[in-house]
Amino acid sequence: MAEIVYRAERVSVSASQLAAWHVAAPGSTLRLTGPCPACRHSVTAVVSPTGTALENLSASATSATASELTVAISCNCGHEHKGRSREPIGCGRTWTALAATDGNGAVALHVADDPYLSDAAEAWRASQANQLERLRAAAERWIAGVSALLGLLTVLGFGLGASEIRMLTFGGRLAVAVVAAVVLGSGGIAVLQAYRAAYGWPRTRTVANDTELLTWYARQGDLPALTATRLRTAAISASVALVALTVAVGLTWFLPEATPTGPLVKVMLRDQSMLCGTLLGSETDGTLYLRRANDGVAQAVAVSQMLRLTPVRAC
Repeated sequence: MAEIVYRAERVSVSASQLAAWHVAAPGSTLRLTGPCPACRHSVTAVVSPTGTALENLSASATSATASELTVAISCNCGHEHKGRSREPIGCGRTWTALAATDGNGAVALHVADDPYLSDAAEAWRASQANQLERLRAAAERWIAGVSALLGLLTVLGFGLGASEIRMLTFGGRLAVAVVAAVVLGSGGIAVLQAYRAAYGWPRTRTVANDTELLTWYARQGDLPALTATRLRTAAISASVALVALTVAVGLTWFLPEATPTGPLVKVMLRDQSMLCGTLLGSETDGTLYLRRANDGVAQAVAVSQMLRLTPVRAC
């Protein structure tokens, strides 16, 4: 038989051709061996009911003693065909078959006569190609998403000074905390949804029969609308985070400060350093306690170290 030219196309297969195929079922995986219906060279195909990829929504995982699964097979005969220069070497033809498992676990191949199931089986086969490479590439891109979230936390930290927050009333501090939580929540949602829209979410799904295959294939068609929803959610969440961050910074500027519980004083020490804050009184002879205005920390100051203590209106 003359060597056929490589061509990427789906071909039909007859019952007599499938009769020459051998099927082994180690565990849940099908190992199919037989002649390609186009080039007649020996082909081996391994069909796994489980695969991990990006956001190809999983079908429900059910099991049955007897089941039917439409499988897609591509020629990987290893022979060189004119027009094909890259691996894996084959004639380029693909075809589908119905793998029927009986109650004893024996598997037989039959002609697949449902075009929609054939399309679904081909989509499943394509989704399992180069899974590890796609997952690793996506993981590298997710690093940027995590970095973006950490950058948001940095911006929040610069904009909201701890000392300014401590000087607010309890209600003011609570308001800032609530708005800061909105910033973090909205920012996190924006980052995650944007990257899920762009690269998907790693999922493991199981397709053990035609019912599960159809469920998976139907959900594949929902992905464009789901991706658009995620992008909108990411954009709205990012806008909310930006507005909330602006509000949080503004609150620290414009909310009234808490009324001091004691007089504000400025103290000059013998080492020429200066302290300013709220005078808290003394529990020990020869020592005064001062709540520093810059960070809210209560500091003990020995009277013997003071050069001057002056009441002030503000620090």
